[in-house]
Amino acid sequence: MKEEEKLNQRLQIVASKKIVVAIDEWRREQSDLPSRSEAIRRLVEKGLKFSQHENPN
Repeated sequence: MKEEEKLNQRLQIVASKKIVVAIDEWRREQSDLPSRSEAIRRLVEKGLKFSQHENPN
């Protein structure tokens, strides 16, 4: 995510304990230990980029 991008849209999700644990494990592997919210943003961006790469239509 670009630093100048404003984070002004709130998104609420409900997730299983398994997903939350996986997110927390992933974020602990990052050198800057992002917050849970930042980790979710990064993972969503990665998923969207992957999806666009796999299915460019």
